[in-house]
Amino acid sequence: MKALCWEGADKLSAAGEISTAHLATHSVSLDDAPTAYDMSEHKTDGCVRAVIRPGIRGTFRVACA
Repeated sequence: MKALCWEGADKLSAAGEISTAHLATHSVSLDDAPTAYDMSEHKTDGCVRAVIRPGIRGTFRVACA
């Protein structure tokens, strides 16, 4: 049953019908992953959930204000 719920959510997200952008506070590059884990664990810089995106370059980007 859970797989069906996930499939439905995945399809809605892919279709642009629901947004998940609000679920992350920071987006980081793969190189910044260790720092992001530390920030998330200690809740520094307002970090609640960091998303690691291997394709981005540079330093941290705040995903939402």
